[in-house]
Amino acid sequence: MSQCVDHLGNEYPSMADMARTYGLLPCVFRTRLKRGWNLQEALTGRARINPKTICYDHLGNEYPTKKAMANEYGITVAMLKNRLRRGMPLEEALTQPNQHYVADHLGNMYNSKTAMLETYGIHWNTYSGRIAAGYSPEQALTAKPGTLTQSVRDYKGKEYPSLSAMLKAYKVPSTTYHLRKRSGWTEKECLLGRKKKKSRPSKVQIMESRKRLKTSEIKAHHHLNAESRTETQDDI
Repeated sequence: MSQCVDHLGNEYPSMADMARTYGLLPCVFRTRLKRGWNLQEALTGRARINPKTICYDHLGNEYPTKKAMANEYGITVAMLKNRLRRGMPLEEALTQPNQHYVADHLGNMYNSKTAMLETYGIHWNTYSGRIAAGYSPEQALTAKPGTLTQSVRDYKGKEYPSLSAMLKAYKVPSTTYHLRKRSGWTEKECLLGRKKKKSRPSKVQIMESRKRLKTSEIKAHHHLNAESRTETQDDI
């Protein structure tokens, strides 16, 4: 690893070691250099930017962003914001350990399920779908697409080599099937859909229909009376 030299000519094994010697976090030092600060200013100067764009922890350490500060303490920025919103003091919000760890099949711990899925390169919907289909956490995390097969039976008891094969036979999209499943539909309804109930006419529609019928009857009665009078006049 190449050595680094500060503005005084002192040598350090790395930029990180040099930054820590001056009481700076490496991420803060790198951020200052990216913003155009010279070496001496980056190591010894105070922040020249808008205070709203930087963060300080309870010890007075400077961070370029709230996310960088949260990461330094091993928590997510969302967790930090949530704790502060609940009125938790900054020191406690930063130092309280995360109690909501998630473990994979190997016992590795993660801050969240999202972090675990990102490590394995698995999309959330893929993982959830595999778990819902009855696969083990190891299979859901490590299996390559298209390699998992598990026979299923439809509501008639007919067996299919996989769920996708059954859905293909019934011409039902996978998203539609799982949405119906989550909505509490039966297996038959998930595959065939629900019959639409015939809508009953409203009271207003019934009244209007009766009114039109009555009007039609009255017109027909008047028409018959008119014809009768005409025939009588002709006979005279």
